[in-house]
Amino acid sequence: MELKDKVAIITGAGRGIGRSLSLMLAAEGCRVAGVARSRPELDALAAEIGGSGGEALVIDADLADLENARSLVDRVLARFGRLDILVNNAGVILPKPFLEVTEQEYDYTLELNLKSMFILCQKALAVMKEQRSGYIVNVSSTVALGVPAQHATYGASKCGVVGLSQALYETAKPFGVKVSIVYPGITDTKMVRDLHPPTQPEQWMQPEDIADCIRFLLKQSERVVIRELVPWSTGYDKI
Repeated sequence: MELKDKVAIITGAGRGIGRSLSLMLAAEGCRVAGVARSRPELDALAAEIGGSGGEALVIDADLADLENARSLVDRVLARFGRLDILVNNAGVILPKPFLEVTEQEYDYTLELNLKSMFILCQKALAVMKEQRSGYIVNVSSTVALGVPAQHATYGASKCGVVGLSQALYETAKPFGVKVSIVYPGITDTKMVRDLHPPTQPEQWMQPEDIADCIRFLLKQSERVVIRELVPWSTGYDKI
């Protein structure tokens, strides 16, 4: 896909992978709609993109409030008039032993990590099928390949991302819309550091490593779709 002048929604854009990807795509000429919960982080992102001559719309929204997810695509269309790329990157981890997870914690994790993604994919595909083009990238995790006991809710949501994306791929294919799943291994983001302070941070992947993998997917020719991509640190072998 030629990225210049394409319109991209990126969730979880305030920091980490989403921020790095927003900057990369803006540098390629995309018009970026960045979504996150923190307004100061979004304002800093918009200023950096604007300062480099790019165009950004930033939307502060908690996607666990599903009304925010339902209105997001319409807000982007009102600004840019089209939608070419959706990257579902927002997520939360609430690690707890399986027997201690509350229903409220389970519901919140699934609403943010999976149900909001389902809503956004439906809304985006409805637009892209009319355009007969588009790309949806859903970010799962290597946790989906082997769920540790303390990640029951996160693991359930990320396994759900895989199943959702597989069905979406088959649904989108006849309309010329691509779908890929990315399974990042351990990556040096604030969310991960808060849970696992690194003893050897140099062994972790950086947000820009994952962002570059997503950019690689997007830039493939129209003849090619890479359905699944598993970035894994060369120096860290744990899921």
